[in-house]
Amino acid sequence: MHSSIKYVIMGEEEAKERFFMDKIVKRIIIFVFTVFVVLTLLIFVLSDSFSASKLLIIAAIAAVIVLYAKFPVISEWKINRTRPLLLAAAASSLFLRIVWVYFVKAIPVSDFYTYHSLAGALVNGEILYPKFISLFPHVFGYSKVLSVVYSIFGPRPDSAVAFNIALNIGILLLIYLIGKILHDEKTGLVSAVIYAFWPSQIFYNSLVLTEPFFTFGLLFLIAVYLYAVKHINNIIRRFAVFLFIGITAGFLNYIRPAVVILVISLLIHYLLMEYKYNLRDKDGKTELLIRAGICVLMIVSYTAVSSFVSGRIGNRIGIEVAKKPSGFYILAGLNIESEGRWSEKDSVFLESLISEGLTSDQIHEQLAETGLKRLKEMDLFSFIKLQVNKNKHMWGNDHKSITYIQNSVSPASRVNISKHAVWLTFAADAYYFLFLALSFAALFFVKNNDKEKINSGSYVFYLYILGTVAAHMLAEVHSRYHYPVIPLLCLVAGVFFSKLNMTGFLERNKQKGTVLASPEEKQEQSSSFR
Repeated sequence: MHSSIKYVIMGEEEAKERFFMDKIVKRIIIFVFTVFVVLTLLIFVLSDSFSASKLLIIAAIAAVIVLYAKFPVISEWKINRTRPLLLAAAASSLFLRIVWVYFVKAIPVSDFYTYHSLAGALVNGEILYPKFISLFPHVFGYSKVLSVVYSIFGPRPDSAVAFNIALNIGILLLIYLIGKILHDEKTGLVSAVIYAFWPSQIFYNSLVLTEPFFTFGLLFLIAVYLYAVKHINNIIRRFAVFLFIGITAGFLNYIRPAVVILVISLLIHYLLMEYKYNLRDKDGKTELLIRAGICVLMIVSYTAVSSFVSGRIGNRIGIEVAKKPSGFYILAGLNIESEGRWSEKDSVFLESLISEGLTSDQIHEQLAETGLKRLKEMDLFSFIKLQVNKNKHMWGNDHKSITYIQNSVSPASRVNISKHAVWLTFAADAYYFLFLALSFAALFFVKNNDKEKINSGSYVFYLYILGTVAAHMLAEVHSRYHYPVIPLLCLVAGVFFSKLNMTGFLERNKQKGTVLASPEEKQEQSSSFR
């Protein structure tokens, strides 16, 4: 009798040790994401002036959650044939995007013009903006990709727009695949449908921008990672997969440097969340060492390829490329006057350093030092105010695509976008905030199995989202910088719709209350369950 009790106690202690780390990390993620969503919604509601449209958005969010909790039709829906529905979602997505770019056309300006003109020059074997590229090498990366498209279809903005649409369809299919890997075909399908009708993801197609290609690459790496941890148990094959992820991420770094956030997210998830160690056991220690080795391989391959590509770009433009091209983003991101956005003042400062003949690394070093000096000079109130404003600009809206188009509308455009800006803005923001709220709700109301509320793999999405939030607390902000996060919101919202278990949520909380209740209350609660 005593020995059996001893083994039970030892088993419980072992279980606690095995589950401790991943539970801590998950709770931290849930807490931080909760704070982020609540603050974002509050800033949205309270900033500027409160309007009827804001009230309507908040009411719509509450109505959807309450109604779906009462009538979870999608979670109870049995899908026999997924392929026709997926094809219908892809066809709808394609139709909406083609119609949009047919009626709404924009002329490439600012950053969009840089990508367009550089891609056109590369088609002819020429190079433009060598010093600018040495400072911001990712500009060359996407322009090089776009030059391949231009060499086939012609160096016209319409070619870039068509490429955007093709990438959007690829993103939709990757969303479906990731949802299927994590949960099932229904989750993937629901997530893909959410993406197909996402307003800003339709609107942005009129512009020549890096985000669609970067997002496609990001989702591709996430799909490879999730498939590997779920289906590949052979150590050699896992090493090969993580080597591939590191190499691909190294190339993707020169499309957008934000890929480093994904690399860090995968490291945290793979080491601390994906496997439950028992460090008292020899096998547990061995597993930890193997995983650490795999992660080191991914970091080394990512760093090596990034360095290799940087050298190739430097050779191509004839100027050494900056090894740490983050100085300007820190400078702009800590500018209180511009609320963390690009400003003419910071641009002039950059140009003055260029005129001094400094190397690209020296320029970024001075820009970063000036930015950090701004941070040190801030008091607590100024810092909080800056973060509130940065949140408003980057996370507090999803309609800036309309603003970009209004500022660069083409004479060939068949619709006066300004006449429709009000309702398009409302549609974009309402859709965005609804699914941001649902991504938060999924953490609490979804029941994946008897052991956890939401599939462990889904935390990769939350890690990337929170990593993006953290990075832009220092770095420059733009609304379009949250573009890669949108498909991740689609996925966790898809989990909410397909896996909602409100009854289970209420029962779990009721059972927690039963533990603390008196004997009389416990008897009453147990009878109410029956």
